[in-house]
Amino acid sequence: MSFPGLAIIGCDALAGIYGVNEGIVDAKGCGVQHLFCGGFKKDLIHSATSLIKDGDTIYYGNRRERIGQHPVHLTPTSSTAPGGYVFSDSFDCGNFEKTDRAFAWGKANIGFESIIANKTNMARHIEVYAYVILRAQRGRNIFRDGSQIIARGDDCHIGVNFFGASLHTIVEEGPTGFIYRLTGALLEAKSHCGPVAAKENMLCGIAIGKKVELPANGEAKISWLMGFDDQLDGLKESLNTEAATSYIARAKTYWDNYLGAGTKANIKGFGQLDRANQVAIKSAMINGFVPADLSGFYYANGVPCYYARDAMMVARAFMLAGRTEQARQIILYLLARERKPTGEFYQRYDGYGRPAEGANNAVFRQLDSIGYLLHMVYQFRQLTGKLLTSLSDIAELARVIIAAEKKYGLVGPEGGVNEGVFGPAFIVSSNMCIYGGLKAAARLLGDHPLVADIKATNEAILAGIESCFVPAQGYCYGYVTYHDDLVKKYDTPQYFGLLYGFKDTQNMRKTHSLLLKNASFEKDGIGYSEQEYHHGPWTFNTAACAQYAFKIGDTKTALAKLKWLEGHANCYGLMPEAFSADNPNICYINPLVWACAEVVAALHVSGGNDEQGH
Repeated sequence: MSFPGLAIIGCDALAGIYGVNEGIVDAKGCGVQHLFCGGFKKDLIHSATSLIKDGDTIYYGNRRERIGQHPVHLTPTSSTAPGGYVFSDSFDCGNFEKTDRAFAWGKANIGFESIIANKTNMARHIEVYAYVILRAQRGRNIFRDGSQIIARGDDCHIGVNFFGASLHTIVEEGPTGFIYRLTGALLEAKSHCGPVAAKENMLCGIAIGKKVELPANGEAKISWLMGFDDQLDGLKESLNTEAATSYIARAKTYWDNYLGAGTKANIKGFGQLDRANQVAIKSAMINGFVPADLSGFYYANGVPCYYARDAMMVARAFMLAGRTEQARQIILYLLARERKPTGEFYQRYDGYGRPAEGANNAVFRQLDSIGYLLHMVYQFRQLTGKLLTSLSDIAELARVIIAAEKKYGLVGPEGGVNEGVFGPAFIVSSNMCIYGGLKAAARLLGDHPLVADIKATNEAILAGIESCFVPAQGYCYGYVTYHDDLVKKYDTPQYFGLLYGFKDTQNMRKTHSLLLKNASFEKDGIGYSEQEYHHGPWTFNTAACAQYAFKIGDTKTALAKLKWLEGHANCYGLMPEAFSADNPNICYINPLVWACAEVVAALHVSGGNDEQGH
């Protein structure tokens, strides 16, 4: 099974989504979509891909379009990600075949390459364009500059370089995202190459290209470049510098250097899966902000969300893969965020770094994120010798947990990883990670007077967790606020406990054996919390199971889970959030950043219950 899907495309300052065969939540764009530069405050790109005009027909992405007809969606003959960073799709277009490729590198460059193969024995001419739809931006002014088109804007300047271009069209599109003016101008051969000063709520369309001769039974290769900068002079310099190079060679050097500087995977045989998902999580992050999702599903106020918990999961993946700088940036970003009056973190923050609760569902307290953070601060100190926050801040975070309400020793009430499917609760899986975070805090604080209270809290937490063990079921979910009965449902986020500092208990080993039988879908996929939210197997739960199994010496199970995950990646090798148990062709949130990160963590995890929790 290889799902169609999207790629995460990015580099130092860019992060976005790319796909030519899968719609996203707004279902309007094609190619590069939802692209951000320097941060996540402004979405810059609606669409960016190569376009071919052959007679009265245009082809862009998976779309074939003629005047007066609805677009026909083509199915790619292949979709791959060579090296993990080149996103390549091939289409049979009748008289020719086309392969579209996209890749990012450097500070803020995206390259596009099209290979067009003539299937006839007659030479002929076609037109090839860079097709770009820019999202609305204040101060928008677009003009031609030789073989380049420059789009000035208050938020970011954007340039398109198409070497040897002789065909140019610039139009103002409408405000809705449904595109018609640019494609109409190309189909009707009505070029407009004068400057355009767009209204600030209007999208803009750019087509820049040239006529290309297709030899009989031969092929043509066309490349073009997009650059981004907040300084116009810097943008022009970058476009002119990169124009003299092989774009794909520059991308190869960039990504080979990045991937080569990390640590090797501890679990062998999954090299492409590792590369693709390492590229994805690096591409998604800008300055410590890790978006939960870039496809538009987990957004708030029109921009991506930063989830405190998810971000710590991604930081751990970076750290295991030898990327301490990326991990440092993520941890520091969370430490700098506004906290609630109680001292705890908000569930999520928008692209401006502001609290943005309730973006998609009901929100309960998220006390477990303190546990993840404290554990990661400790791990970073162990690995680098550097403490990322003050001891007083660590003590304040620990006090939030100590002061929280308890039920049978468990801390809460909160939503946990599954965001409160049974309502505000005192959740075993959350308390496992809170226990690990408090243990880390105690080690960091040394002889601080608070350590005695931390240890007492952890003793109560451990007793509460053990009281939730039922021999025939393993550890159960925990307790809710609205009655006192144990919620006897499985909860596979318990697999994260050992990974974040919880004890290697015999009862968790028994729970593991029971979960392999009771929580499995498709034999080796692992479900969530025995409820109907995305009924079926989930990526990060399955990857956490693989890590737990590897750490306790159950290598056979670990490899089986990883093989299952590899078989459920999308066409570019990236991981969806979850999969339908009712229809094997359906997956959800494809791809999800945390899901990609957890697969990286699973491939780099070390065996044994070592003190660093790796």
